[in-house]
Amino acid sequence: MKEDSSISVIIPALDNPSEVREVIKALNLQTFVPKEILICDSSSNEEIKNLIQIIDTKIEINYLKVGEAFLLDRFLLFINPFFFTKKILNLEKKGRAYPYEATNQGSKMAKGKFLAFLDASTVPEKDWLKDYLLFLQEKDVKVVFGTTRYLANSNFQKLFRASTFGNKAHETNPGTLIRKKDFLLSGQFINGLRSGADLEWRQRVKSRFSFFLPKEPYLNYSDLSGNLISASKKIFIYQLYGSRLDIQNTVKDIYLGLLLIFSAILIPKWNSFVGWESSSLYMPNITKLYLLGLVVIFLTTLIINRGVLKKLSNSFFSNILKLLIFIFVFLGVFRWNGAIAGWVESSVWYIPHITKIFIGVVVLSSLAYRGLYFPLKNEVRKKYLFPLKWLQVGLLGLFLDLIKAPGYLIGSILSPFNKKIKQNV
Repeated sequence: MKEDSSISVIIPALDNPSEVREVIKALNLQTFVPKEILICDSSSNEEIKNLIQIIDTKIEINYLKVGEAFLLDRFLLFINPFFFTKKILNLEKKGRAYPYEATNQGSKMAKGKFLAFLDASTVPEKDWLKDYLLFLQEKDVKVVFGTTRYLANSNFQKLFRASTFGNKAHETNPGTLIRKKDFLLSGQFINGLRSGADLEWRQRVKSRFSFFLPKEPYLNYSDLSGNLISASKKIFIYQLYGSRLDIQNTVKDIYLGLLLIFSAILIPKWNSFVGWESSSLYMPNITKLYLLGLVVIFLTTLIINRGVLKKLSNSFFSNILKLLIFIFVFLGVFRWNGAIAGWVESSVWYIPHITKIFIGVVVLSSLAYRGLYFPLKNEVRKKYLFPLKWLQVGLLGLFLDLIKAPGYLIGSILSPFNKKIKQNV
């Protein structure tokens, strides 16, 4: 390249010296050696700092201690802090910084013309930087996004990978190469989030800059969850924090639709479930109150989106229409024999056990989708899925979808009320 092609590799780190060591080794083997490595450390000890002082490297390593986050600020920021928030934060000691804010701080210190993003769990192939510089030149783009394959060793990791990432390369922030000036112009990553800010940043960059995504993977991720508890925690946290951002709206709408469907089915039957007037849980006019509540939520959301935030969305009413269609389909199935066949078993329209059949079809279709279609689409080998492994993959996928649901629902309900998140321009 004719221009200055010096690269600063930025690596946020947190109590993982062994992983940092492997990444530094891989960077020293690059066919195009970067100008510097910036370790943005938020660890609770000095292990990574001490490692940098003794590790054998031909690349300059600069160390930055980051810890601007408070112990409670993530929760407080999530609920949209009020006036008392600052008082609470002032009582807390500073703790770790999440990877996004660590990367932001490192980018300001970077000496290179270009910024390359990594994390301690993502190891690059030897031609990563050389090829990415060529992509920038040959494709005439502002940014080249990372392409990462996910490695799995244990049986659970293989199941988890098959039900999520699969064997294909995925677009990631780690591995991304961008000019420093363009990264600063993009607004950097949003602070105060544990996850989701990477996806939001890529969406924002794609709307502003030309970009390229290689088909082949240039990086390997080696830190997949090793058990169900760990995987569930990561999935839930990702959706919880990601729900604050204007991303994955279609999926959030689906989960909101399901909530409306089941509430529309269950709420009118509430009093019969609890025992009518004899029960302390009896609620007079619950159906009318429920419908009135939906109208109030709809109008409030409309006012906030269209008035307060002045956020015009071409898909707003279309999404509402889709949700109404979902509701009518479900209600139609559950009330089919009564409304259409009049509960006359001899009627040509009467379908025995229609509810059970419908639920069974939905469950089996979902299992086939999560256990077969989704993994095969993500290049999971047929040899791994058959004869029966696909059932385990499907069940795990459905379980993880259930874990996602609370985060998506929170995002669907609260996102219109969230304040605009400021970017670090």
